Amino acid sequence: MNLLIQRQTDFNLSSRNAWDVFADHRDRVTSQLMQGVDGSRLCILGAGNCNDLDLQTLVQFHREVHLVDIDTNALDQGVVRQNLANHSRIHVHGDIDLTGMLDQIANWSSDTHVSETDIAAFLDHPIHSLKRIPGPFDVVASTCILSQLIKTVVDAVGEEHQRFLALIQAIRMGHLRHLMQLTVSGGTSLLFTDVVSSTSYPGLASVPTHNLSQVLSQLIKDGNFFHGVNPAVLMNLFRQDPELSEQVTTIEPIGPWLWDLGPRSYAVVALKLKRR
Repeated sequence: MNLLIQRQTDFNLSSRNAWDVFADHRDRVTSQLMQGVDGSRLCILGAGNCNDLDLQTLVQFHREVHLVDIDTNALDQGVVRQNLANHSRIHVHGDIDLTGMLDQIANWSSDTHVSETDIAAFLDHPIHSLKRIPGPFDVVASTCILSQLIKTVVDAVGEEHQRFLALIQAIRMGHLRHLMQLTVSGGTSLLFTDVVSSTSYPGLASVPTHNLSQVLSQLIKDGNFFHGVNPAVLMNLFRQDPELSEQVTTIEPIGPWLWDLGPRSYAVVALKLKRR
């Protein structure tokens, strides 16, 4: 198997029984997914084990719930664990590479020459998966998958590669465009992303909720956050990028909050976007 895909499936295996520790994070994510009108269609990118999704609640609100991930087994098992196997409102779309580039970059290294064509491919290839996902949808959510997509580049070429920044910017923009293009006019797009973990800031798990925004702001100023997910930069892309800004009418920041994943904690934020 592609080593980059294997790392993701290994992560899903390691966290598949973490339903209980996901509880607060799951409640926050699920509450934000209760958008749109009764009978709307929901699509979730990066659904994985579905531990951050209360599917029983979502199928009561949405007419269709589409779950998208590279790891088909994780999706299937996640649906089974929530007693929704073969439910008419659940639609599983596995084996979907949201970058469209994993097979190619699995062979890259720190010495790989990255051309302008390669950079452009990160912008364009995610759109290919649109053919396999029956959009557009009333509500589309990217659930903490952006940092994982970016990490595939970090793992493949390393931070010292001369095109590292260009690659990060391209894979991020490709995903944001994909998110918007899957959303129907007048619909809602939600971008959830983890920003920093207790690996680089060991005291994160003990930060009181009322202090988390201040602590996260300082960590970002200090450069202590995951590549490509600075919330302020993400906001500015939706406001200033010529293509994205034309597709968005309103942007609402949500959070931050702590996501307890057992041995590790994460600070998470979200952006709620209204599609023009």
